Formats: sequence, structure tokens, C-alpha cells
Amino acid sequence: MKIKTFFFTIIGVFLFSNSYSQRIQLDSLDLQIHQLIKDFDIPGLSIGIVRNDSVIFSKGYGNLEIHKESKIDENTIFGIGSISKSFTALTLGILVDEGKINWDDKVKKYLPYFELYAPYVTENFTIRDLLTHRSGLKDVSGGILWYHSDYSREEVIKRLKYLEPISGFREKPAYQNVMYVVASEIVKTVSGMSWDDFVKTRVFDKLKMDNTTSLSAERESNSNLAQPHIWNNDYEKVAIKQENGDNLAPGGFIYSSSNDMSNYIRLLLNNGAIGKDTIVSPKIINEIFKPQIIFPFTGAPFNNEFTSYGFGWWLTPKNGHKIIEHSGGIDGMSANLVMIKDMNLGFVVLTNEAEEPATFLLTAKLLEKVLNDKSYDIYSRVLDYRNQNLKEKKESPVQISKTPKTKPSLELQKYAGTYSDKMYGDILINYTGKGRLEFSFSHSPVFTGTLEHWHFDTFKIDWNDIRVPDGFLTFNFNSKREILGFSIDQENLLDVDFGELNILKNKN
Repeated sequence: MKIKTFFFTIIGVFLFSNSYSQRIQLDSLDLQIHQLIKDFDIPGLSIGIVRNDSVIFSKGYGNLEIHKESKIDENTIFGIGSISKSFTALTLGILVDEGKINWDDKVKKYLPYFELYAPYVTENFTIRDLLTHRSGLKDVSGGILWYHSDYSREEVIKRLKYLEPISGFREKPAYQNVMYVVASEIVKTVSGMSWDDFVKTRVFDKLKMDNTTSLSAERESNSNLAQPHIWNNDYEKVAIKQENGDNLAPGGFIYSSSNDMSNYIRLLLNNGAIGKDTIVSPKIINEIFKPQIIFPFTGAPFNNEFTSYGFGWWLTPKNGHKIIEHSGGIDGMSANLVMIKDMNLGFVVLTNEAEEPATFLLTAKLLEKVLNDKSYDIYSRVLDYRNQNLKEKKESPVQISKTPKTKPSLELQKYAGTYSDKMYGDILINYTGKGRLEFSFSHSPVFTGTLEHWHFDTFKIDWNDIRVPDGFLTFNFNSKREILGFSIDQENLLDVDFGELNILKNKN
């Protein structure tokens, strides 16, 4: 999931020699993290730091859930979001290492049902293309297919053919989640086991990542599970229900702990080996960390015009070093993982809150000290901006203009019916008989709510789930005043772009 936005915290004071050996003053670390939690109202977080193949710090702070006493520790599991992509790249790398696939194999060779917007693209799309965000589709395209839906991974893939491109194939990058789902199904086809079983047996188990899982059922059975938090309508932190996420696990729904992720960092810094076990060869790790496509950002200080993407990793040159990192975000959870290989240093920050920039702030302070670079000193500025912005939102909520004294063109019951989008499927509007219309997406329970007349043939959508902000639905008519369909004017949610839908009324 895309979360290339601010994210930082104060984490410790680093002292350096010319050889980059460093000593972290751990006695100051707790105070700084506690201040971050207070300043940004963070329910809880966990952090792990690796240096020279050793976990030098791993600890949890705060609570699993707000207003409850259960404490977070170094084994508490959080959603790592899009950091999951790197695990999918690694599973493919294992198969490349074994000679079972090549990075430039065509996707159709393994998944005959794979189809995109043009025959040439479909036939020439490679595994390398899957991992490098160069499909030609728009940013995070197809989010409506997986977000809180009951569609399987295979069904999501089969519906990708309806997505429209915005650029030429391999012309320029645009961040994707669904292509990592495609990649995981190649692992399944080649290995003969599900991607979930493969990543567990070939990665998690070997790294002793005992609290890490890609399956929601296993996650929910873990009593040491952090709960996600968002702002409610009054801008207060509230806990929400975990999303299932199984259909997007290869691209965004692995859950892990700071202890487990520290072992993952050890593997990557040590070129594919941990202890006496070699999981994958140095050649594969080098390919994973090699720039595959230029992906420039203007978001200083974390990225720059030379930022590129490898296989599941952002790569940014800074002060003579290559910063290897990825952030992750799902509903109510945020994560960030950073490595500097030539320093043998890496760290991970996990939080059970997604509205605040805590993980990036912690990252910024670490990089400021490690790289001796004051451009990362942004804590005070971000805190001031955050507080001012929050104050303005509370005092002056956005008001949508409304034309008074209008009424719908038709009686309410005539708006009821089954509508559909060829990519997504059916969307239902029911008349309750009590002057109300109910609205629901057939495969996504999160998108259920009621329609309140706003003006003309526009209705306000009052979604039942707190994580979905109010939106608007406008019915479209032909010259005979027959309903053709409707459009949704809705703030995008995580990676869901309602503008990708072309919703038409089904003919009786």
C-alpha cells in the first residue's frame, strides 16, 4: 500500500568515528520515544535496531489498544503494509536461485489467465515488470478489487484486464499493489504450494520469525496483536476492526513484530544468510537491491530526483550511501524499515496508528544522526504543522455547498435496483420503505451505507464504517429521464480510487 509520506521520530544519539562505528546511547532512547508518543498521541509502537548482525535494541511502547491496559512488547505483531512486497520479491528470488524461473520470464508462461488492457502488454509482461511498477496503469490501480472484498487473489487477477492505462507500457513508474498479487500466484504455480505456505516454510520458519504471518486467521489467534487506530469524526483516536487482507497479503498484509523483522534485516544485511543457513544467494540479494527503474520523488529529505525502485525496495543515494527502505500502511497501522548496507545498520518501526507521522519522524532522527545530516531535523516543524492543521480541522470542518429547496427527479423507490461495473461487479441500492435508500457493494461489506438526498439527483453517502468518509452519489439520466447509472464523488480511501468505476444500471 502506498504510504510515501512523512514519517519520523526521535530515537537516540549516535556517536561516530571515521569508520562509521557507532554507539547508541540507549539511556536517552526511552525518553525520546515517550515524548514522541505524547506529542503525536500514538497508542503504541515497537522498534528494532540491527547493527553488525546483532539486534542491539528491540522494544515495545504503549498499548495494544487505546484505553486498555494490555502492553506492547518486542513480540507484538503489527501490520507491516507494503513492506510485505519485499517478502514476495524474496520468494521469487529463491525460485530464481533454484533455476525454476527467471526474472524476465513472461507472466503468461505461468498464469495463462493473466490479461491486461492490451494484447501486446499481456504477452510481454514479465516477472521483472510485476515487481517494478511499470505496467502503464495509474497509481495504486485496482484497489477497489481487494480492499475489504471477498475476491480471491485469482479473481482479483482475472479482473485486471478492465483497468485502463494512463501511460505506455514501461514508459514511466506508477506504484502498484495488485501486481505483487500476480507475482505471488507465480510462486504458487511453480512451487506447488500456496505463497503463504512457501513464505512461511522458506523464510519465516528459517529466520525464526515465529510471530509473523500472512494469514488473517493466524493473526487473529495471536493474543499479542496490536489493534489499528484512526481518527473519528471528532478527531479522537479510536480502535477499529482489523481488515482481513488475505487477498493482498503478498502486497501489503503480512503481520510481524520488531523482533521478527530484526531477523529479516539481519538476513538482508548479510547477503541472504543468517547464522549457518543460506536462504538465498548474494547474487539474488544484489539483484533485489539493484535500481530497476528510476522513480524520482520530491519528498525531501527521504527521497530525491535519483530515487529508484528495486524489487520491493526504494533506493535513494544520500551522502555517499545507498538508503534501502520501504514504508507500509494499512487501515490504522504504519511501518517503516530502513537499511544502510555499507554501515551494516538497519531498523524497523511499527505503530498501531496511521494518521500521524510517527514512523517517519523516528526514521528521520535516526538518519540525521547516522548520516550527520541536518536536513532530517524536521521534528519540531512537523509537530507545529500537525498541531495547527488539526486545530483548523476541528474548528473549521469542510462544508459542502448544498442547493436548497430541490428534490429528486423520481420517487425514491425508482432509484432502487442493481447496478454494476464491469471490473468490480454488482452494486445494490435498496428502498427500505421508510423513505430511505440503502447502498452496498456486493463484494465489499465496508462499502455499505444509506443515501440521504442532498440536492437535485445527488445523494450524500453516509457509510456505516467509520473509516470511510462521507461521499456523494449522483444519478445519470438519458433524454427519456431513465436512469443510466451513477457516479461517486468520494475521497479516495487508502488505495481505493472510486473514479476507476463506470457504474451502469442493469437492464431488467
